[in-house]
Amino acid sequence: MSELFLTVLRMSLTASYVILCVMVVRLLLKKAPKVISYALWAVVAFRLVIPFSFESMFSILPSRTNTVPVRHEVIYYQSSQTDSGQDVGDSLADSFANVLRSDKSSIVSNVKESINPLENFIETGTYIWLLGIMALLVYNLASFLKLKRQLKSAQLIDKNIYEAKNLKTPFVMGIIKPKIYLPAGLDDTERSYILIHEQTHINRKDYIIKILAFLISSVHWFNPLVWLAFVLMSTDMELSCDEKVLKIMGENIKKPYANSLLSLATERHILNGGALAFGEGNIKRRIKNVLNYRKFPLWVIIVSVIIVIAAGIALATNPKPEEPVEQKENEKNLVESPLGTKVQIEFLSDNMGFKSADKFETEDSKIFAFIDSTLRNSLTPAKENDLENNHTNRYLLKLSNETVEYSCELYYDTLYDKAYIAKDGGLYEASTDFARYIDSFLENRNINIYIDNADAVELFKKYGWTLDYQINAMENKLNDIKALSSFNPNAYYFAYNNELSKDIGLDMSEYSNTPNIEVEVYRIHESMPQEFYPIQNCRGIVVKKGGKIIGAFISAGRHSTLNACSLNGNSFEKVTGKTFNEWLEEMVRPDEIEARLAKLTPEQVIEEYFTALDKKNIEVAKRCISKKTLLESLTANMENSELFNESLVLPLAGGGIGAKSNFDNLKSAKLLKVELIEEPDKYTKIFRVTVDLKYKKEVILSNGKQDWDCHMIYETPQTGWRIEGFGH
Repeated sequence: MSELFLTVLRMSLTASYVILCVMVVRLLLKKAPKVISYALWAVVAFRLVIPFSFESMFSILPSRTNTVPVRHEVIYYQSSQTDSGQDVGDSLADSFANVLRSDKSSIVSNVKESINPLENFIETGTYIWLLGIMALLVYNLASFLKLKRQLKSAQLIDKNIYEAKNLKTPFVMGIIKPKIYLPAGLDDTERSYILIHEQTHINRKDYIIKILAFLISSVHWFNPLVWLAFVLMSTDMELSCDEKVLKIMGENIKKPYANSLLSLATERHILNGGALAFGEGNIKRRIKNVLNYRKFPLWVIIVSVIIVIAAGIALATNPKPEEPVEQKENEKNLVESPLGTKVQIEFLSDNMGFKSADKFETEDSKIFAFIDSTLRNSLTPAKENDLENNHTNRYLLKLSNETVEYSCELYYDTLYDKAYIAKDGGLYEASTDFARYIDSFLENRNINIYIDNADAVELFKKYGWTLDYQINAMENKLNDIKALSSFNPNAYYFAYNNELSKDIGLDMSEYSNTPNIEVEVYRIHESMPQEFYPIQNCRGIVVKKGGKIIGAFISAGRHSTLNACSLNGNSFEKVTGKTFNEWLEEMVRPDEIEARLAKLTPEQVIEEYFTALDKKNIEVAKRCISKKTLLESLTANMENSELFNESLVLPLAGGGIGAKSNFDNLKSAKLLKVELIEEPDKYTKIFRVTVDLKYKKEVILSNGKQDWDCHMIYETPQTGWRIEGFGH
């Protein structure tokens, strides 16, 4: 929300300049039809609503007008030291200058403490801004409802025209079906003038335009120039309607029409119906305009239209950026603004793995500052002779602005979990957390650096986790997680991870079978707890309903769904005090098929499974597999932007990850022989099965007769024996 407030501030700043220019142009159009001046305010509305625009050489806006006053990433930038006596911008600029000079003496000064007051100021300003909007809307809605009650006695005289005795001024009220309200006692001549005027408002949809203008002004309520623009726009609206009346009725009615306006103004009561009901204001200005009205020559109209079009282009477009001035000495090419810097990451190795791209670019100063600080901290020399191998990833890192560029290389040895930075002709040690951070930008697509959910940031920070950026946000339905039956990916995923959420006092179970659950996926800077090694990368999952956090846990993403822990760093077994099957025994409610399979021997379950494969019966087949196995494979080879794979992968079906169906590639599956070869304990049995498998394509598995070791486990008393997996 703070980011939105900053965006509104930027738009308001830009619009202020545009409003002043429009006021000047409006003076130039003093002798032109007022409808042209009225149209000119559209460019102000554009600047107050749209946060971006096209670039044009004709723009007359200052080059800095479109700069956000304070960038979100600067506000929330944190590192390890503080120099309260140094300006934030100068600190970051000096840091980048030191990189360009290859100075190894000092890193960028931390601005956490010096920026926190600014963060608090903006957060406070955001709340005041929202309260101001709410106050305006509530007050105007209350005024409208009060006026509507006062008009209950109004009499319908024709179509949408009403007459009320307690009115002294006419006005239009309503949105879908606007009504014209007239004071009682008007003669036929006065009524004809007024009806043309009010009908012009309705025909031009002025009643909608004014409501929209009021809502826009309410968003920018802190800017007095916006309210001035609202008043002037309203005046031009009324003057143009008056001119429409004179154009229709003729110039000979100027005096009677002016007298009518004066008569209505003399005895008028102040109307306050908010933006949904607006009367006629600025009577003195209107009377003067009516008396001075003359039919406009064609050339005046043409010139006025040209002026409005030119002003619209000049004020609605952004100026093109200036070309950088080249300097002869690189030592003088310091970054004057850290907001103009760029980070480029390029993957130089062959094995892409799960990376979605081999290049990444950003101008985000938060990312720049962290990389800059890390490069400067990497001062410990390293000796490594073998970096050109198939288990070491190589990256090119570039920090640059418009005039200069600094680059170095990063090596990440994924086998021995080491990282090195090659810079300035030397090799230096780096943390693997930094290497994984760099690699993440090539894997995660459509990331959002700016984290709006401050509650999530604080929650994870409380337990020692840092949210780097948002990977994805989605809406989901939370299925029944109180009682589990046949394997449903959604229900089992959330039921399992809800136990982890309970470790920090959150519980999603009361939201079972609730739609529109909000789920946010974040990249976490820290590694998974040591017990999950070698799994290191992890994500923070936040589950919300109506903006309230109802669940939060740590997930490794792809690999096994069971690679997850609570924000306390505790595993599922530590949180529940039970094994998965002990927990499942309390949760599971078997359906009819499961109840039937629970009565079978392990050999019969194996036979049921291959019969289901051969008949392509997924309902029976998936019930033959242990729920732990299905849950564990739910996130296998999954993109990190997703929570889990919606489709199940059945063993030996030959479908593979990403297949539309488990049976797309399967022709037939015949069980030939089942033989018990090992019984580790009373809950575990291993069988040697001989099967004849036929596939359309030999993608993963081969065709023909083959032997597999089938591991069987006794899952729960309710579900009986289940297949845990096949191996050799």
